[in-house]
Amino acid sequence: MTIPVPEFALVLLVGPSGCGKSSFARAHFARTEVLSSDFFRGMVCDDEMNQAASGDAFELMHRACAMRLSRGKFTVIDATNVRPEARKPLLELARQYHAQVVAVVLDFSAEVCHARNQERRAERPFGPEVTQRHADDLKRSFDRLETEGVRRVHVLRSEAEVGAVRFERQRLPVNRRDERGPFDIVGDVHGCMGELLLLLVKLGYRMRRAVEDGRAFWRATHPAGRKLVFVGDLGDRGPDTPGVYRLVTDAAARGMAFCVLGNHDDKLRRWFESPERVTLTHGLARSVEQFAAEPPAFRDRVRTFLTDLPSHLVLDGGAVVVAHAGLPAEMHGRVSGAVRAFALYGDTTGESDEFGLPVRLNWAAHYRGRASVVYGHTPARVAEWLNRCLCLDTGCVFGGALTALRWPEGELVSVAADRAYAEPKRPLE
Repeated sequence: MTIPVPEFALVLLVGPSGCGKSSFARAHFARTEVLSSDFFRGMVCDDEMNQAASGDAFELMHRACAMRLSRGKFTVIDATNVRPEARKPLLELARQYHAQVVAVVLDFSAEVCHARNQERRAERPFGPEVTQRHADDLKRSFDRLETEGVRRVHVLRSEAEVGAVRFERQRLPVNRRDERGPFDIVGDVHGCMGELLLLLVKLGYRMRRAVEDGRAFWRATHPAGRKLVFVGDLGDRGPDTPGVYRLVTDAAARGMAFCVLGNHDDKLRRWFESPERVTLTHGLARSVEQFAAEPPAFRDRVRTFLTDLPSHLVLDGGAVVVAHAGLPAEMHGRVSGAVRAFALYGDTTGESDEFGLPVRLNWAAHYRGRASVVYGHTPARVAEWLNRCLCLDTGCVFGGALTALRWPEGELVSVAADRAYAEPKRPLE
């Protein structure tokens, strides 16, 4: 039995005393990854079985857990974890530090667990009522695990299942630290296909015509092997959203381009999935009209492409992070609903300004992370660095320019818009 676990996760071992959690932890995880309630009891009072020390022990364990998660470290909790109130502070820490939670439940009967404790009576002087209480607590709260916020629950009910388990750590989709570039990071395209072609040629890409699904499109390659990274918002408002998606999906399929999800991309994805539930505003109506002329197979391919896009990307050994609306340092390389929301929409107050647009907080003004953050989303007349943060949306679709950053060189390359394809609700600053 293979249990997939994210490379950054909080793993809760769940089960009555005597079910074998500690032996299981030793067999599958590094010693430094496991935080054991018994160990912390021993640390605070020299007696791992002294239940009177549990309050101090769990306080210390939770602090250690917070420190590990804050550093992005894979962490395993070896405690009974059979009661919701025991799991609650751990789940809160996972939410705070954007760690995915996996529960491994060793669901052995109270009788089996008590018999095992009897074999270690000197260490576990428990009566049968203890394991029975643990088993009852587990039974009562088992169905609540997923609603509490546990992402995946794996249940082992026999020695054979325990012995057959192996864990497979899976790289998070946002982690592309092994991709070293060099990169050309492109700002919000918004369907401006002509400007995108001019920018790619200016960046040194060779463009040739190709045919797919009976449609001609432009295929980009770079003689020096550079790769493209798009900050999202490939479509809406501009004259040729399908053309942009054809170029980008083709380049991504050939391994020479990456893209993160933008809020306009996400809205298009939702329209593909449930057209009746999406309002055709902010340029989406134009994209829908353009996609109506495209083959169904291509629309399905774009939908799949958008569904698979990450919220952000950590590239070049962690030196640069690309997110559509930017991302603070504590969210880099992590996956959660909060991370996704920030990456797509930025930091807002929840209020609207005089133009009816969200009031945005200037997160970059307070950024102190080591990685450079390259993003788009909020159009400006000029791309300027602020605290290692750079917004590449220079309003091409509004008549500004389409801008790219050559990484790691730090050179900005732009082409002027052919014309304004839409009017901005808020004047570009």
